[in-house]
Amino acid sequence: MLVEYLFSTSEGDLPVGQAELALPFKITPNQNHPSLTLKDYFDAVKAFIFKDQGKPLENVLKKNFDLPIRSEDIRKVRIRSEKHGVLYHLISVEILSQGSPVKFSVSTAISKKGKEWLNHEFDVLNLLYRHLQLPYLPRPYFSGEVHCNSGNSKETLSMILSEWFEDYHEWHFARDSDDGTHKICIWDSLHGNRFASQEQSFSILKQISRILTLYYEPATTRQIYPWHHAAGDFIVKIANNVVDVKLTTARKYESFMGVFSTETVNPVIAIIYFFMNLTIRIRLDRLDGVGEIYWADDFSVVAITAGFFDALNSMAKTNRVPVDYAENLQSLLKSFDLDELKKLFDSLLILYLKEDPEDLEAIRINLKTHLTLLHQTLQEVSL
Repeated sequence: MLVEYLFSTSEGDLPVGQAELALPFKITPNQNHPSLTLKDYFDAVKAFIFKDQGKPLENVLKKNFDLPIRSEDIRKVRIRSEKHGVLYHLISVEILSQGSPVKFSVSTAISKKGKEWLNHEFDVLNLLYRHLQLPYLPRPYFSGEVHCNSGNSKETLSMILSEWFEDYHEWHFARDSDDGTHKICIWDSLHGNRFASQEQSFSILKQISRILTLYYEPATTRQIYPWHHAAGDFIVKIANNVVDVKLTTARKYESFMGVFSTETVNPVIAIIYFFMNLTIRIRLDRLDGVGEIYWADDFSVVAITAGFFDALNSMAKTNRVPVDYAENLQSLLKSFDLDELKKLFDSLLILYLKEDPEDLEAIRINLKTHLTLLHQTLQEVSL
């Protein structure tokens, strides 16, 4: 079996040579590990993939890809470094045996905080897959730890193997130098960054709203939260002008209603707060992913509202909510005047106060016009 170590670049795969393997492993994008090298990192990922004599991998290939092969039958493995993050490091793994290659994602954490978050996310992903079996989150396959010894240093790396979303890309709002406007820019490292059209942008935001609503649990008020566009949590694939959005992970799955009250939660109030938060959060990004806070244009409110109600109608078809749930909720939301909407959003500000101060400032600056637009949209929305 041939194992290749690679870097993912905008020009394609770049083989990792001996000089690169000797470089320090990065704990974060700006911090080197005092002793571990890139070779230690790649070797650890290889050991994780084939842990327990390769039996977990064989089970995944047989159960999920109808490939009843043994580890020794694998011809080639490509282990490709994709991204070094603050908490996790991302690698893609290609298994070549027979037919088309099978590709996986391996996420690695080395810090105590990173390991805690990674292990928790694995549990959340498992819970959501078993409970809802929706196709928008990567399916988790197995997790584990790999012990590394480098000189006098001993480290334990936590890893999870999960589904890889091929040809999906991170995106952020960015300024188009041709006309000076801000648009969604899709970060395609292989074919080059490109701007989404207005119709594609509408579809991206609508699908994000729909996905988050589909994962919302009305009975328990649990939801996927926190998330943020600046973190690259949503990725997009556009092929033949068909837009498809996925969510890269779920950090938590719980109710945020405890922020507002310790009393028993009214499910109707909870889903109204959930919707109100969607209309705010989906409008927030950082320019180019790392720049100043960006507040999305007015079209986003219509897209968010459409995605929310579309999801509720889908949930009614699978008996997750009553048949008339969306219609009754729409009628209630339409009955609110601007003052009532303002009171609801004033309550939500407590949530943002505990998170990003820059987000909160952007929300406060834009809240008045947001309320007016949302009120108008709710009057005109069609189910």
